[in-house]
This record gives sequence, C-alpha cells and structure tokens, in this order.
Amino acid sequence: MQKGYRTLSLISILVLGLWSTVGRAQSLTYELMGRYSSSADTPDTIRLTPHLPAGFVFCSFDFDVIPDEVLVPDEVFIFTTPANDTINVTLYYTTTGGDCSGSDPNRTSVVIPICPKRALFNVTYDKELQSLASLKRVFRSVPYIASNNFSQIGNFRYFWDFDIKMIPVPEVDFDPADASKGQFPNVYYTFATGGVYQTTLSVIDISSNLDTAKFTRIFNLHPVFGDNLIDLENVPNVFTPGGATNNFFKVETSGVNQFSFKVFTRSGALVYQHTGNIISWDGKNYYGDDLPAGIYYYIIEDISPEKKYNPAKGFFYIYR
Repeated sequence: MQKGYRTLSLISILVLGLWSTVGRAQSLTYELMGRYSSSADTPDTIRLTPHLPAGFVFCSFDFDVIPDEVLVPDEVFIFTTPANDTINVTLYYTTTGGDCSGSDPNRTSVVIPICPKRALFNVTYDKELQSLASLKRVFRSVPYIASNNFSQIGNFRYFWDFDIKMIPVPEVDFDPADASKGQFPNVYYTFATGGVYQTTLSVIDISSNLDTAKFTRIFNLHPVFGDNLIDLENVPNVFTPGGATNNFFKVETSGVNQFSFKVFTRSGALVYQHTGNIISWDGKNYYGDDLPAGIYYYIIEDISPEKKYNPAKGFFYIYR
C-alpha cells in the first residue's frame, strides 16, 4: 500500500478487459479513489461502469468481497482488500427490453477478475539518502520489485507517463529496441525543482488479453526554486551523537546543489568540514574522534555554480 499520503486527490485506475460469450464482448471500467496508508485494511472506494455491445443493457454487479453490496452504475462501493488481491466481479446483463430477473431467459453473466491496486506506486525518498535529498526520488511500483530485473516482472509490463515538466525525461526502457519488454517497474529520478507533478503508471497483464490497469497520482515536492535564493529550513540546534534519536546533525536539501558544511568550536577552531549534496554529520572531528559535549558553530554555504540557497550560520549543542 502507499505510505505517507498527505493530500486527498483524485486518483484513478482504468481497467479494460475483453471477454467473449457467444461472440459478444463485455468490458468493465473502474476508478480507484481515496487516501491510502501503510495499513493493509484501509478502505478503498471504487466506481464501476459497465460497457456492453449494442442490444444489451446492464443489470447489476456482484462482488466476492465483504461487505457484498448491490451496485448500480457509477455508484461508489467501499471495500477492503490487500494491495495485490484479485477481486472477481460478476457482471449481469440482458437484451434490451429484458427485465433482469432470475427468470429472464436472456439474462447473462460474466465473471471479470480485476486487481484494483495493481498499478499503485509510491513516490519515495532514495533509501540510501533517506529524507535528506528532497528532489531525489524513486517511483516504486506495487508490488515492490527489488530491482529493475526483467526476469522478475513475469507477465506484467510497465509503462510510465511522466509530467511534461519533468525535464530531462526519465530513462525508463528495459530495451529501447524492444518495446515488448516495457519499462522499469522502479524509476530513479532527480527533479530540477519542486512543484506539483502528475505521473501515470500503466500495468498490462499480457496473459489476460492485454488487461490494463492505470494509476495516476498528483504529488507536491519542495523546494521550488525561483529567481531569488531560498533559506535552508529546520537546521538542528541540538543533537545527541550515538543516541537513540537526534543522533545525526541533518539538514534537508534538494540533493541537487553542492554545499560546504563547516563546524567550529566557540574559540573559532575549525573541527570539521565536508562538501557534498547532502548534509549529515555524526559529531566526529577530522580524525574520527567524538567531539566533546558543548556549543559549536556552523556555516553552510551553497557552492554550486548556480546557487539556489542563502548561506546559513548559527550554533548548536552537542549532548552526550
């Protein structure tokens, strides 16, 4: 399931499955909407719309989930199911003019298996950088596939549709010369700036007559760079090296710009210096020795060719 959703936005899945009964085709469209969390039993809302050939009319839906409610077209149905479970939806229909009753000789049904959450994906932080680089992100599909290994995706094929504001375009193809392999289930990407973005993942099950699920998510990243330099936020004023919490001096940055981070004693002696895209310090000096408890001063400067941040200066306490 998705983790850490902060906003409720319309997110949709479109599944188009083709089945035939006596030469006729039936299909089903559904939208998945709601706020999701890490809980496997978080309720989801689904809106169903039947599609039938000319001469036939919709009667009803039947679900094999609990609670099992009678649905009407475009009515929202609330159900609970783990992320990758398949739901069997029975679609009942009849010929135009039929009464849909159990005695209607033209009443027909077809069982349509659907997987409402097959195309879910998270926009997470890079695991190694944790939350230190806000613009370095991973689009990670559900189910979680450990690596972009083609042998692990089975009958699924993944296709991404990224926001046009994402420049350069993410590299996603397993094999640019072979479109049948689809694209990576996990995409690593560094944004040039924050803002509101929209991305869609389509997942095709090639064993089910090209059964396709689409999931669209709108998300908001920060910081948003403009003409003016911005301030670093939430610089710690105390931390406890080696403690259970606050054991690193961490400052979230974009992860794109280069920073110079310097630490001084109260007398002005430089005891630590580091240059990099992220700021994370364990309270040790140049020689790997723990600095004693006390007050220290810091200077953080954006040293990138195109500066985005104002310098930050201040002091903090080390508690041991």
